[in-house]
Amino acid sequence: MVDRDAENSEPTLTDMTAAAVTRLAGDPDGFYLMVESGRIDHGHHAGQAGYALEEAVEFARAIQWAIDNTDPAETLIMVTADHSHVFTIAGYPRRGNDILGLVVPPAGGGGDDADPMLAADGQPYTTLGYANGPGAVEHDAGAGRPTPETGVMAHQQALIPLGSETHAGEDVALYANGPGAGSVRGVMEQNLIYDVIRKAYGWPAD
Repeated sequence: MVDRDAENSEPTLTDMTAAAVTRLAGDPDGFYLMVESGRIDHGHHAGQAGYALEEAVEFARAIQWAIDNTDPAETLIMVTADHSHVFTIAGYPRRGNDILGLVVPPAGGGGDDADPMLAADGQPYTTLGYANGPGAVEHDAGAGRPTPETGVMAHQQALIPLGSETHAGEDVALYANGPGAGSVRGVMEQNLIYDVIRKAYGWPAD
């Protein structure tokens, strides 16, 4: 979505979701549809949080379209991820701080109220960062840490240099709406998602 211009004729994720649901909705037996926003993953692997977040916004639009254009009494919608990333919010930025910018502390948090917070090396740091990836800081002798890139196309600074940022190990969220959504709660093993889907179809348990 970041690289998209007004003349781009390629359908968005929302467009493709709408087309798929519209075509499948006529099946009297119902349907199963999986919509993946794979470019979120690509943005993180590139160490570009702005790309990943813009794709997440488009993913949210596609989900909202599906919610608004299906019957919640008939359609189970589940939203989850297959893994996390080594991606974090760092420091204590003020409320409303640019999520893709440098950390500016809350008023009274030290330094000038308009200046970025400085780390122990005298350089500012960004609100978002990665544990590893292409944005790893090069520690040349005497050169010090460079000022971080900011903005939607920035490569966020990372700790460990890798050609591609990696997946991580946290639990991921699972949200549900519609028939069987009440079964989605607490901490669940991922294989139980299959059972929730079967129940929504009215199929007997395996």
